[in-house]
Amino acid sequence: MPTPQSSSVEQEADRPDLDRRTFRIAFAVTVALAGVLRIAYVVLAKRDEDVVGDQLHYFAQAATIADGRWFEHPWVPGTPSALHAPFTALALSPVSWVDQNLIFTQRLTMAVYGTVVVAGIGLLARVLFSRWVALVATIIAAVYANLWMNDGLIMSETFAAAGVVAVLLAVYAYDSRPNRTRALLIGLAIGLAGLARAELLLLGVIVVIPLTLRSEDRTWRVRVGDLAVAGGVALMVISPWIIRNQVRFDEPTLMSTQDGLTLLGSNCPETYGGSALGFWFIDCALSVDGQIPEGADESVRSTFYRSEAIDFIGDNVDRIPVVVAARVGRGLSVWRPEQMIFYNTGEGRETWASRIGLWQYWVLAPLAGYGLWLWPSRRPRWPLVTTGALSLVMIVAFYGIPRFRIPAEIGIVICASVALVTLGQRLAERRRGASDGAVL
Repeated sequence: MPTPQSSSVEQEADRPDLDRRTFRIAFAVTVALAGVLRIAYVVLAKRDEDVVGDQLHYFAQAATIADGRWFEHPWVPGTPSALHAPFTALALSPVSWVDQNLIFTQRLTMAVYGTVVVAGIGLLARVLFSRWVALVATIIAAVYANLWMNDGLIMSETFAAAGVVAVLLAVYAYDSRPNRTRALLIGLAIGLAGLARAELLLLGVIVVIPLTLRSEDRTWRVRVGDLAVAGGVALMVISPWIIRNQVRFDEPTLMSTQDGLTLLGSNCPETYGGSALGFWFIDCALSVDGQIPEGADESVRSTFYRSEAIDFIGDNVDRIPVVVAARVGRGLSVWRPEQMIFYNTGEGRETWASRIGLWQYWVLAPLAGYGLWLWPSRRPRWPLVTTGALSLVMIVAFYGIPRFRIPAEIGIVICASVALVTLGQRLAERRRGASDGAVL
């Protein structure tokens, strides 16, 4: 008996698709227009805007690297810094030799990187589905505010999206024909993604391990060998950064010294019962700064913050269910969305842009659910689903904010495209059937 997925695959195969030449032209034009939109956004809305929030560190760290001071603290010369994973600052350092309008130049560079992400989403959709779905996915990615808003900021979200796309492309390439070379590419993608956002390393656990070990037509020795190659390459990519951190800081440090501040800011009285319930509040960390020894480096400060956060969590275990529900509600934009739009301004996102992104998300999310259920592809859907699970884990573990949804946004765009194309084709078939009946 055919399964619902096999039936949908057969129906998709029976429907006409775009010819290759038309698709390539339309795809190239869409990607170009995505670049125009992003550059126009930077030019019109960001030209004279100061950097705020985490942008300040990324901007200054890239300039510090360009100045020859390799990951030194931008405002404390001679001291090491690892507030964030290194990829974003490294990617912006080549253009940071420019002395005038440096912030504007970095933002234009981010717009270019964001355009590449749009192309990557279209290519991923083409790997999984028809040319029609790939083209619609590219169009949605081009105009989706929750993507282009980040492409106008000097932050890591654009590179996180690129990392997720790269990992999924490598994963589906391996799934179609497993071999050591493709396992190596998975490891490379995982490592680079982790250098952009440390939590993306979890994709190695929730995607790569089951992917490499599940193939029953290959011996265990081969499967474990592929897993070892992927894991070994990922470790080789991130190890220079980890080794550097172990050498330069007083306390053990892996990818970042930001974890303590993040935990304390999201686990304090204001985020467990105040107006910032389920969110993050920097004053929680600032209020205890006076207890930290003078001259302590970032790792020592992070260790102190982390210890304070853990103590607070232990003293308020009964509030955790309420806090987690609030975090999920904020992260999924179903609880206090207007307040989140206001909070977004603290990271440089305009209220009008955040509101557009909210409305688009509310339309795309249910469509994505329908498209995920349809899934007219012989490729497995679970690797794409895991990116959504990763977003949810980050929201629950830290705090609720829409930008933590970035890994899930890739799947939302692609699955919503499946739904739109399917609905459009069914409507066209229905109209043709009604027209044929009228003629008869």
